[in-house]
This record gives sequence, C-alpha cells and structure tokens, in this order.
Amino acid sequence: MNPALNALEIAVVLFESGRVVGLNASAEKLFGIVSERAISRLPIEILRHHRLEQLVLEGGSLELELAGRMFIAKSVQGALLLEDVTKARQRESELREVMAVLSHEFRTPVAAIKSLLEALALEPPPSTRASFVQMGLTEVERLVRLVEDLTVGFRPQAERTFPFSECFERVERLTSDERKRRNVRLETEVLDVLVRCDPDKLVQVLLNLVENAARHAPNPGLIRVFADRVDLCWKVSVLDQGARLPDYETIFEAHRRSMQSRGSGMGLYIVRSIVKAWGGEVYGRYREDLGGNEFVFSVLGN
Repeated sequence: MNPALNALEIAVVLFESGRVVGLNASAEKLFGIVSERAISRLPIEILRHHRLEQLVLEGGSLELELAGRMFIAKSVQGALLLEDVTKARQRESELREVMAVLSHEFRTPVAAIKSLLEALALEPPPSTRASFVQMGLTEVERLVRLVEDLTVGFRPQAERTFPFSECFERVERLTSDERKRRNVRLETEVLDVLVRCDPDKLVQVLLNLVENAARHAPNPGLIRVFADRVDLCWKVSVLDQGARLPDYETIFEAHRRSMQSRGSGMGLYIVRSIVKAWGGEVYGRYREDLGGNEFVFSVLGN
C-alpha cells in the first residue's frame, strides 16, 4: 500500500476486476483485517455490509453507521472511501439543540420589550414610565446573556497564562447587583493561582456557576470559590450553602432548569461545553462535610 494512502485518516479500500486489491491502515482498523489477507477477496467478504457492496458496484455516496460511528462512504473508480464524520455530526446535533433552546428563550424577553415599548408610546405617568423603563432594561440584560450563551461556543480559543484573580474580579463585578439582591457574599482562596486557558471563557464558566450558586444559596448566604492542585491541573470548586439538588447528572443538559431559576436553562450546558473544549472535566455533587452544593471544573495550571 502506498505510504501516502496509509497516512490518510480516511479509510480506503482498493478494487480491481471486482476483487479487493488493498486496504490502507485506516481501512484495516475499521474492518479488522490486514491488507494481505483481504487481497483477491470479494467486496462483501471485507465490507460485510450490503449497502457498501452496492456502492462499490453501482457508484455514488451515502452516510451510514459502522462500528458505532458515522461515516460518509463514497465510491470512486477503483476505490471506496470512508470518512469518519462522527464528531462533526455530534457537534451539529449539539448546535441544533443550543439553537432550539435559545430561539425559544428569545421569544419571552422580545415579547416583553415589545409590550413595554407599546405601553411607553401611550405616554403613561412619570412613575409608571420609570417602572416600565426599568422592566425593559431587565429584559435587555436577559437578552444580552442569551446572546453571550449563543456566541460563546463559536469564539476561537485565545489561551494564555494569567492569574485566576483577573477573571474572578470581573465575575465579582458582574454578579454584584444580583448577589446584593439575594444577600449573598462571594469569597475566594484562588486569587494567586496561575491558570492557562481563554480568559473570556473562564469568566463565562465562573459567571454561570456563581449565578447558579446564588440562586441556590440561602438568604443571607455565602458562595466559596477554592481550588485543589491535581497533577498539571487545578480543580476549581464553586460551593453554595443550599439544599441538596435532586440530580447532578442531567443538570448539565441544555433543557434543564431548576425551580429556582428564571434563566435560559443554558448556564450549566455552556459551562460543560467550554470546559470540555479546553480538555477539562466538570461535575456537581453535594458536600456533606461543607454543607452545600459543589460544582467542580478542571483547568490547566502553570
């Protein structure tokens, strides 16, 4: 087999006169047979799939599942090419889910803003007008968050090494009003820690976790942010003082929203997407020893 073909990630099966004459390394792995044992055999003996055999005989292309993965198979003269598109299809599925959730969530604030503008056009009394303006600003802030949730997965990574305090101080400012309304304090022991990731995305992770904690913390309450070193990473914890949640597994799904939340139901889904993208892990659990819900994510240290 040509070394160039063996270097391809695409599986290539070569044919001549209706018989197999070679497989590259990716095809050997996919079909579980070495090229030497496949030579001179019929296509169906190697491919073991009638649709692939038909593709070899008649030409064309199709998408199908093989060995638990999705492939696009294409027949060209003298060869069958199979490209693994599993990750691409998973990404498309995730994006469709995000778009479906967000498009649904956009309807409520947009409708509210439209109604408020229509009411303001009728020139209500000053006190009522001020109340309407404040309500409108609240809905606009909600729209801004939804837009941030929508775009965060599309922005390219801009990794660098920086102190954790750089992001924490931004999150502290951004959540100040919400925490004051809920009478929740925010403390951290991680300011001097150096991490390596995209600062904007770390802010998004912390922002969602702190806001989530604020919704579940008692009034008055405390949110603690601390970290433990594990090999090359820091495991950062965000701990509230709230009651145990019913489920720490499905809570990261896009459509999940707790009874206490008035948000888009996207916060923890976005957290998981970002952390997985930089190669980390994220999970939630109840800490009996600390008396609260703990959400933990890992980020590369320095």
